[in-house]
Amino acid sequence: MEWVERLVTVTGWGGEAGEPDWSGTEEFLGTPLPDDFKELRRRFAPWGAFSDHLLVLEANEDSESVRANHAKLLTSVSANPDNRRNFEPAGLLGANEDSKGTGLVQWGYSFIEEEYYWLADTARDPATWPVMARVDPLEPFQRFDMSASEFVYRVLTETGFAPFGVAASIPAPSYRAL
Repeated sequence: MEWVERLVTVTGWGGEAGEPDWSGTEEFLGTPLPDDFKELRRRFAPWGAFSDHLLVLEANEDSESVRANHAKLLTSVSANPDNRRNFEPAGLLGANEDSKGTGLVQWGYSFIEEEYYWLADTARDPATWPVMARVDPLEPFQRFDMSASEFVYRVLTETGFAPFGVAASIPAPSYRAL
């Protein structure tokens, strides 16, 4: 988990690792989550923010969890089918029986409305799922063929990681438990 180790080093995080239980989330989604992401959440426990900017959803069942967030999004699109447009062209995982085990699953967000998802495919190794991100809920998604932890690392450290990078305005990456 090279990118997780890089994040630990660059943020100087020395907090105690957790032991999150992802079984309920993975059962709900019908697929395992990427091991790299689970290691990221294990190493950066308790829940918090990277550089007071980026938050990564957690394993438990509260409102800041992958499972609770996905359930909320599914409810939103089933209550109002027009909301499906917000997740085009991929759609949400499990929102449409025609999706055949593919769709978006949110894993994080920023305090300035950026959203971070995987393009999940239950027939593929979760380690291969690309990150899909957007700067605003009304903007189109951008695809990044990398893990969630590599994406977080690049947001925090690369000044040219436009439009998501914060290194130019927050030059010392950090992690703070909330």
